[in-house]
Amino acid sequence: MTVLLIGFLKKASHTLALVDYPDSRKQHENVVPLCGGIAIFSAFFLVSLFSRGVAPFPVSFWIGILIILGIGVMDDRTELSARTRLVVQLLASAILIIPLAAPSIYVANMLPLALIGSALPVLTIIAILFVIGLVNSWNMIDGVDGLAGGCAAAALFWISLLSFYKGLGELGVSGLVLLAAVCGFLLFNMRSPWSARAKIFLGDAGSTALGAAIAYLIITLSRQSEIAFPVLLWIVIVPVTDTISLIVRRLHAGRNPLTADRWHLHHLLLDRSHSHAMTTNIIVASSAICGGVGAVGVLLGASNYLMTFGLFIPVIIHSAFVFVSNGTSNTVRMRPVTMGQLNPVAPVLLRAEASKNFGTNHQSAQPKPGILSDPV
Repeated sequence: MTVLLIGFLKKASHTLALVDYPDSRKQHENVVPLCGGIAIFSAFFLVSLFSRGVAPFPVSFWIGILIILGIGVMDDRTELSARTRLVVQLLASAILIIPLAAPSIYVANMLPLALIGSALPVLTIIAILFVIGLVNSWNMIDGVDGLAGGCAAAALFWISLLSFYKGLGELGVSGLVLLAAVCGFLLFNMRSPWSARAKIFLGDAGSTALGAAIAYLIITLSRQSEIAFPVLLWIVIVPVTDTISLIVRRLHAGRNPLTADRWHLHHLLLDRSHSHAMTTNIIVASSAICGGVGAVGVLLGASNYLMTFGLFIPVIIHSAFVFVSNGTSNTVRMRPVTMGQLNPVAPVLLRAEASKNFGTNHQSAQPKPGILSDPV
């Protein structure tokens, strides 16, 4: 159904001004429709509405997703301020979380029973912040063809598998339906021997809505299966770590944490001469492996504390890679320059015949932007 909807929306996107134009910060060369997210969630809604065996999500879920999709479409058409987006995302996240039975976050035996009652408001706030965080994490990783959709597919696979393992058949089927909708989109978004570039993008509407839906499914799975919430963070630890790393580095540099730049994990890989397809494969595979670690921990009944502290392993690996990449970037920026590059005035030829040996080939080499530099 996603494929059919994309075929229709692809034509309508130009009329609705839902297209992405290339610029200095983007990798594509042509105008690309931004209808992937609308197609995914339209297909998900229709199948959920008319099919049996799919979890009957509450009205609050669809209202919250619709709000996030709507603000995303507006942002795709005309860029909105970061403050406007955050306020609307906060509202939508509250609509998604507050109707859930308390506590919103299930922590098993990780908190003393005496503290559970007093911690309910804090756990609800954590749940809302988790939704907002995943909304923006998926929006931030949507920078290379197939990356956001691939990471979403990996997360939905593990969510569905754990749902079936815990006897939550309807939730598992819902995860598979959304997974199938994402896979239909990836047919148009992934690079392959048959497709050199993406034909359709998720758009901010699609990436943010996927983040919200995955966050909701994780919280619901944690509550209904009584799996400690921190254990399920393994499923999304790669995009979450990259987002936190970005915010910390931007704040350390004295920058607005919501400004666009080339400090993302996928940019670091691209700047190390990996192809777009290889960059997508590395990050999606890493996300899938981390999700598998979390799933195996649940299947083997590993300690909640062990699984929680184990989250520091991917965080340390990510931090080490960023540190090495930054060091490489600094080395590139500090390379020696020739005297000709330092001379602001072009040399004057004393004899006309000397120009026979020098033509347009005498040009000053322009330094390549560093990994942590914005493109120019």
